[in-house]
Amino acid sequence: MAEMKGPTAAQHMDEMRICGIEGGCTHSLLIVMDGNGKRLVEVPGPGTNHWGLGMEETTTRINSMIDKAKEALGIPLSQPMDCTGLCLSGCEEEETNQKLVEILSNNFPNASRDYVVGSDSLGSLKTGSDSGGIVLIAGTGSNAVLGNSDGSIHGCGGWGHMMGDEGGAFWIAHKAAKYVFDDLDGLQKAPHPISYVWPAMRSFFHVPNRKAMLPHLYNNFDKSKFAMFTKELATGCENNDPLCLLLFNSAGKMLAKHINAVAPKAHNDIKLGRGGLKIICVGSVWKSWDYMKKGFTQKIQEAKLVDELTLLELIAPSAIGACYLAADKIKCEGLVRAYNEHTNAFYHYKRENIPTGGVSTVDPCYEACVVSSS
Repeated sequence: MAEMKGPTAAQHMDEMRICGIEGGCTHSLLIVMDGNGKRLVEVPGPGTNHWGLGMEETTTRINSMIDKAKEALGIPLSQPMDCTGLCLSGCEEEETNQKLVEILSNNFPNASRDYVVGSDSLGSLKTGSDSGGIVLIAGTGSNAVLGNSDGSIHGCGGWGHMMGDEGGAFWIAHKAAKYVFDDLDGLQKAPHPISYVWPAMRSFFHVPNRKAMLPHLYNNFDKSKFAMFTKELATGCENNDPLCLLLFNSAGKMLAKHINAVAPKAHNDIKLGRGGLKIICVGSVWKSWDYMKKGFTQKIQEAKLVDELTLLELIAPSAIGACYLAADKIKCEGLVRAYNEHTNAFYHYKRENIPTGGVSTVDPCYEACVVSSS
């Protein structure tokens, strides 16, 4: 593919069409900007994870979203976008990313003149920070991605529920169910009474007993639906149920461990800036931060790997970051990037502000019950 040069005098910045797509397993979003960074159109779309859909279906969905954007902009379908950034779930490997571009270019030559492909985590990072940092996802699953200012990327987690996804909603829901099953079996007593979790579980899954749960665990297993049970556990926290509080405390600890895993690879320029290491937090589990804060802070404090960090929530779609990546690819330097308008800080940690012994340990019974999570 011929390299796309920067805009010429004949191609004014406001005539450029830079496209960005953020894509997950269940839904996607496309944004088109002009060369100045003005947002022109947004197009929602279906999931675009090629591991679940296959390359052909994924590229067809991408092209369909681009066509809808062209229609909304009133430009011919035969006129390609100047460049499209694809920040999609499942796009962590360069080899498969290049294959995705190859299929798009061959099957839909009028979709876009050029592409840049990366993970959905990269899109979130590029939306919220101009200098690098960490994206920490705690949605259905979990993973952390560190991006340094030199472009180097390092990750932890994101391997799916079979390999852990510690701190994610499915992990929390599964641990709650495991406590119930083991307690009722007499295999191992739950660290706190299951008097809230077990009735909540029966109500959520519409089952009278544990045997009726088997279809949900096997034939009709739906990871996303199972993860949604975590909302009921968050309600339990609001009602001060000790087992629910323990589950979210544990989730906070596991998410902190993701930070501790990648922080040693962070360069000084992103560790020593104002506010310390920037952590962009993505996913619905962060809505329960108040119940995770104690466990999170404890593990950060104990590891002694991070002296200062700031947790940020995105208040803008990560399709914006995908647009920024596309602009970088074609050297569109005039595109304005309003990073500070895309995030809100909700927690600041500084080691010297935490007194020695100021973070209490969690129930020792819990530590003994879940050795596999430590």
